[in-house]
Parts: sequence; structure tokens; C-alpha cells
Amino acid sequence: MNSPFISNPVATRLDVARGADMMGSEAALRNILATVLVSLSADVPSMDAALQAGDVASANRMLHALKGYVPIFGSDALIEQVVSVEKLSKTESATVVQVAYAQLGPELHGLLAEIQYFLDVG
Repeated sequence: MNSPFISNPVATRLDVARGADMMGSEAALRNILATVLVSLSADVPSMDAALQAGDVASANRMLHALKGYVPIFGSDALIEQVVSVEKLSKTESATVVQVAYAQLGPELHGLLAEIQYFLDVG
């Protein structure tokens, strides 16, 4: 089934074709994305707060989990960003990670919007 979301020119972070292929079907992708939406909606503000407080270890735990599931449905560019920031969060100071996350954070908010749109149109 061809999703109307696939042709949406605003969808730059969510790769529906990749996700459906990895999950086996668009229906399975929708199920996992519903869970991701709930989890990521809580994790993004928590990562923001952790980094603002200088708590890189907490941010790393969330980034590590994100690195595990974003490759299922994320765009190549988003995957690359997540992997890069997660790697920095293992060894770098809060200041360094904050700078990198300043670019990733808005992308994660965008991903949330794209997931919500995808779930709403289906």
C-alpha cells in the first residue's frame, strides 16, 4: 500500500519505506511508531533537561536507546546525527555534547511531528 506520507515533501527524517521494509509491513511500522511516539515524546525533553543540567550520563543512556531504534525508520542523515551525538556523549564534556545536541534536538522534534503526521493520515 502506498502511503500518502511517502510523497509528503516535508518528511525528511522519517523513512516510511525503510521502516516498512525493516518491520515487514506498514501496519507493523505503525504499531512500533505509536510506541516510539510515546517514548520519544518523553525522552526528548528529558535529554534537553539532562544536558542543560550537565548530566551527560543520563543523556547518553537515552541517546544510546535512540541509536538502537532510529535505524529502523530514520533517514540516513538523522541516523548519522544520532550516532554522532551518542558517540560524543560517551566521552565528551557536557558543553561539547550540548553544542552537537543543539542541532540534533530540533531534528528529533521534527521526527516526532513526522511520526504523528504519519500515524494521523493512516
